[in-house]
Amino acid sequence: MIEVLSKPADQISISDIESLIDSEVPESEQIEFKESLPARRNSTDPWIEGENTIGNPAKDKILEEVVAFANAYGGVCLLGIKESQTKPPVAAEISPIPRCAELAERLKLVFRDCVDPQLPQIEIIPIKTNGESGVIICRVGQSRLAPHRVTRTLVCPIRQSDRCEKMTMRQIQDLTLNISRGLERLERRLSERSERFQQEFERIEEPEKAFGIRATAIPVGDKIPFDRIFRQGRIIDDLSEPWRSALQRKDGSRRKDGSRIYDDQHNEPTHWRPILRGARAEYFSEDAHPHKLPKQIYREIHCDGLIELAHLSGTDESPESQDLILLPAYPLVLFANLITQAHRLRNQASVPIAEYAVEVEIHVKGVPVIVPWNRYRISSGKLAPGTITFPRYSLGDSNEGNDLLNLFYRDFVNSLGQDIGPEENPLAIPNWPN
Repeated sequence: MIEVLSKPADQISISDIESLIDSEVPESEQIEFKESLPARRNSTDPWIEGENTIGNPAKDKILEEVVAFANAYGGVCLLGIKESQTKPPVAAEISPIPRCAELAERLKLVFRDCVDPQLPQIEIIPIKTNGESGVIICRVGQSRLAPHRVTRTLVCPIRQSDRCEKMTMRQIQDLTLNISRGLERLERRLSERSERFQQEFERIEEPEKAFGIRATAIPVGDKIPFDRIFRQGRIIDDLSEPWRSALQRKDGSRRKDGSRIYDDQHNEPTHWRPILRGARAEYFSEDAHPHKLPKQIYREIHCDGLIELAHLSGTDESPESQDLILLPAYPLVLFANLITQAHRLRNQASVPIAEYAVEVEIHVKGVPVIVPWNRYRISSGKLAPGTITFPRYSLGDSNEGNDLLNLFYRDFVNSLGQDIGPEENPLAIPNWPN
């Protein structure tokens, strides 16, 4: 396994770069080496000369190499690795790039401004090897928005074997069609999960007067396959993610009830059992409760990387109005645990930059649902009977977990006709597993 392809970004170190050289790794479909920043013949890139600009030849070549991976199966371009003179050439030694951390930040802007459409996820990771100099890792996953082109050169590149090639019009058409078919499969799978979720209500007491929240995550491009999820009466240890029972403020401030704002630790689904090509954990086990349930929380993990968490309830009625009560913790904790589990699965599958599509649905049956926000400085809201399907979310970069949670937090409050006050600090997932 090549660590620069499979490790989470924050775990890559100089030893992983050295292992490329010790193992004499050659260029391939998913790895490209550059000794320095490309420049015109008989010249050197301005950055290498100590200036603060990157030459256009370097920009164009790096953009094309990385975009070619995104248009194919994903991969990594390493700047600062010299190749051998053998055939085939292999990684031979480190050739440090000056001010690698600063250059990495500049390259992030280059990729933001010079690729059309923008890459949904890319990691540019500086690894210092000699003072401020070092190697830069440009890592990208297979893109659901392909084909991409470099706007400066108008080239749509693609990785073929160990080379970056310009795509033909036929290749562009075929890639567009294949991506479209892949997205259609994604839509069908999510539609199937929505229909399957409706059947879960049949396990609830008075299903005609209940509410349910479903959060589903499905890999978009890169495959995340597992041979098994369940073994010897339990979920496989490497896939067992602790239940995230609380969401904390990023600034570390504390309330009267401590640093925990949303605490749902008593609703953890713990009873694991095998299902077809996967495993399911439930709050109430079928053995203990073979009949109708007052509520149910479940978590499913499938061998193709699909994850689903849901909470269904027909209890907690308000004596005054007979309305149902939806505590704000339920959807927020489900969302936090869903993206945490997805992040763990892709790391365990050695595709840490794989993108997940996330869909959240709230279904209300029979009577309105009250959402008591007043303890969180947001007015209480009400959900009328019907279905709310939130805009599709994308979990790509490993650093965006908390941002994604806060986007859903805002969407959820907005769906109630409310807004988050300016004094409300953002939420965070404790120990987000970078």
